[in-house]
Amino acid sequence: MKLAAVIAALFLLAFVALLLTGYMLPATREGTATRTFDAPSDLVRRTILDIDSQPAWRARVMAIDRSSGDGWTEVTADGERVAFRLVDDVDTKITLEFASNRGYTGRWDADIATDPSGGTRLNVREQATTPSPIGRILSRLFFDPEAFAATYLDELAAEVARRAEVAE
Repeated sequence: MKLAAVIAALFLLAFVALLLTGYMLPATREGTATRTFDAPSDLVRRTILDIDSQPAWRARVMAIDRSSGDGWTEVTADGERVAFRLVDDVDTKITLEFASNRGYTGRWDADIATDPSGGTRLNVREQATTPSPIGRILSRLFFDPEAFAATYLDELAAEVARRAEVAE
């Protein structure tokens, strides 16, 4: 009986330490990536904003659900649902806000510029806020925002190149 009490006390202490660690981590993380496309900026913008085509060229997006009012929801391969809303759409900037059914929210910005080479330079930044201390720890263990941004740009580049080739 005494051993069980010691084990329970150690478990409780470990859980409290885990919670405190999570509370000490910043709630918001950011990932950025930049890429130059050998394509005009209007093609890059149209591809980004062609939401319904994304399941065809983004590996993790399995479906787009348009039933969520003024935005859309991405359904990922592992069942996550991320609701998006377009906040800003001008020639040089696209801004989205999002909320996941896994408890985090955020903002995604794309800055679009003509590159001196004649192509398009795209810089994306995603900020995600996880209020839960356990979620903060898990996001650091299983999610790299820099790698996520870079993967998005790789997939976007392949789709932009495909669309440019079809247009020729």
